[in-house]
Amino acid sequence: MRRFNYFKYADHSTPQLKMMRNPNVTVRGRGVMEKCSYCVQRINIARIDAKREGRDINDGEIVTACEAACPSRAIIFGDQSNPASKVSKAKASPRDYALIAGVGTRPRTTYLAKLTNPSPALAPAAGGLGEQPSEH
Repeated sequence: MRRFNYFKYADHSTPQLKMMRNPNVTVRGRGVMEKCSYCVQRINIARIDAKREGRDINDGEIVTACEAACPSRAIIFGDQSNPASKVSKAKASPRDYALIAGVGTRPRTTYLAKLTNPSPALAPAAGGLGEQPSEH
């Protein structure tokens, strides 16, 4: 997600606010185009833990903030180079697409197309809820 930062979040003069700043999160000034960092601090923590334990990062070990906040589990994050990962399987789906990929932007974020019901026999009745279609 990209958005233009219209607000001035950085307050460097209030002493109480200096104590609560997270050194892993950059607070940029007003007038900057913001872009998702995919929670780089969470990725780094998982990478350091896996390296310390002498193993690879497990699928599902890194949970981004948006993924954790999504109640429908519509957001998945993972290693797309691992064919066994959830994200790799989702990207292999014919429903996978990327916005403006045709211009060579190579976006990291892709989407799954909405499923529609192709069978008219399973479509809801035209008259409303609970009504059966008339047969002629």
